[in-house]
Amino acid sequence: MPELVAGVEEREEEVVVGLPPSSSMCRSTRLKETIDVLSDPALMDQIAESKAFYRTGRKGFSYKDVFGEPFTPVKKCRTA
Repeated sequence: MPELVAGVEEREEEVVVGLPPSSSMCRSTRLKETIDVLSDPALMDQIAESKAFYRTGRKGFSYKDVFGEPFTPVKKCRTA
């Protein structure tokens, strides 16, 4: 284990320890995406503005209105 950890920073790699690889990587990816959103001030401002807009009872555009095609959900990660 020490050898594995020693070069991680040099090679800019990640090591996830604990769960089976598929579930830990999925969880790790979701956590990184959450951190990316929470650490982006402009995106958090937009989210706050959107919440305020919808709290007033107004309606927005549908996914299809914006992108011209129906929304297709991304396959979720398996959970234990």
